[in-house]
Amino acid sequence: MAAINNCSSILTDPQGPYKLSPSAALEALTGLTLYTNAESCPMCASAIRWAGFREYVYGTSIDTLIARGWGQIRVASADIFRQSFDLPYSSRLIGGVLANETDPYFQWQFDPEAPCPSGCGRPQGVAGCVAK
Repeated sequence: MAAINNCSSILTDPQGPYKLSPSAALEALTGLTLYTNAESCPMCASAIRWAGFREYVYGTSIDTLIARGWGQIRVASADIFRQSFDLPYSSRLIGGVLANETDPYFQWQFDPEAPCPSGCGRPQGVAGCVAK
């Protein structure tokens, strides 16, 4: 949802390069691709679909997030897209893109054996990683 807000702000900024009206900005979303490192929750996937992005591309799946200990509502983006067939714009869903690279980013918080992200460490007695 932050991505939609950011895109809208950039496209409608009167000082920016595009200076689109709100309706023109909404129309512009139909030509854009939204990339995320993990599959969106059902609410965000619905917002992406409502916004009419041309494509929505993600890496790590909800199933992988659940397996790694993340709390999730078990409704896949594919289900949201499948049930939104009568919206005015079509959107393409592409999942699992570079998941081999994005999956490790979601492991460190719940797996004490997983390496911390760059610039972080796991001090004695701390469950997760903290900035060094």
